[in-house]
Amino acid sequence: MKCLYVLIISLLVSTFTFAQSANYLPAVQQKIQALKWVTGKWQGTVSIMGPDGSKQEYQQTVEFRPKLKNSILQFTEAANRGQDTVFQNIGMLGYDALKSKYTIQAYTNGGMQIQADVEVQDKKMIWRLPLPNTLIRYTITLNEKGQWHQIGEGSADDGQTWNLFFESKLSPVKNQK
Repeated sequence: MKCLYVLIISLLVSTFTFAQSANYLPAVQQKIQALKWVTGKWQGTVSIMGPDGSKQEYQQTVEFRPKLKNSILQFTEAANRGQDTVFQNIGMLGYDALKSKYTIQAYTNGGMQIQADVEVQDKKMIWRLPLPNTLIRYTITLNEKGQWHQIGEGSADDGQTWNLFFESKLSPVKNQK
């Protein structure tokens, strides 16, 4: 029995030592640095297209803040019409060093939890969300005017064809002192 305890303690100590020796922070910080262009507060108009082709416009605010020694970006997002909240999300955008990929984990005011993989390019971010019978793709770019331009598209045929249902153009909000 003593041998079993010694073995368990040895395994725990060696696991702890290994975990302490692997410092992923610099690599993760470097990956998050590629998303520096999204940090800050953005405001503007979002258009949501209905299945019948109708278009509704709302005021949208998105904010990304670096957290945990610049190793993740915490974000909040909301769209409002007057005093009514159309949608609201809160989440984290990070880099998983063990899987070598960017990820989003978010929660909506509709009770959904979202987990998505993210593709990051120069001043461009694409994230995909598989839903039952539909694949959703959001593409965010920094346009030539320095605005956040985002489109949301849906595909019912595994990405063969895409239908636009969401578009926003947001401008950076300057710090007010």
